[in-house]
Amino acid sequence: METKEEIRKYALKLRAGIKKPQRAAAERVITERLMKEPLYENARCIYCYASFRDEVDTTDIIRETLIRGKKVAVPRVAGRRTMEFYFIKSMADLSPGIWDIPEPGTWCEKAPQPDEETLVILPGAAFDCSGARIGYGGGFYDTYLEGNDKCRKAALAFDIQCMDRIPVDEHDIRTEIIITEKERIICSQDYPKTR
Repeated sequence: METKEEIRKYALKLRAGIKKPQRAAAERVITERLMKEPLYENARCIYCYASFRDEVDTTDIIRETLIRGKKVAVPRVAGRRTMEFYFIKSMADLSPGIWDIPEPGTWCEKAPQPDEETLVILPGAAFDCSGARIGYGGGFYDTYLEGNDKCRKAALAFDIQCMDRIPVDEHDIRTEIIITEKERIICSQDYPKTR
């Protein structure tokens, strides 16, 4: 496997094949790890994807974050390769949007660009230890975070989504840490802070 598309298909097939009991157990561990993560604890705002299909479930993360009094923002697609984040007050603020992915309602307040007190939780198909990420091909997060060197970035993934090395383009946004059910990966710091 050499191309992003080949790696994406392979990783998504592996992820889809995780059995329900294993998936639930892994998601519990990932959620617990995230809640103890200093990047999470020190953040005032959490910009988090609303899980869809077989992504690591973020429902408990969003609920618990709101209970802890932090602000939570979830993305809504605004156009081709374009999305904006909106603050939600509960899971009831989410309803199926484009591609049936849960999105904030039109009544939700638009969130500003994430700053140094914000942790952005990235979804993805595949990751490597350098922080490289292969998303789903739409470029939404790469476009949204382009040039933003202020906010902190974390990714949630099942262990089988972590590869030895994946190809990276100059515009690809990298993550600082990857949290799986098996480990907390601090990504190598040999990449520009703006990515």
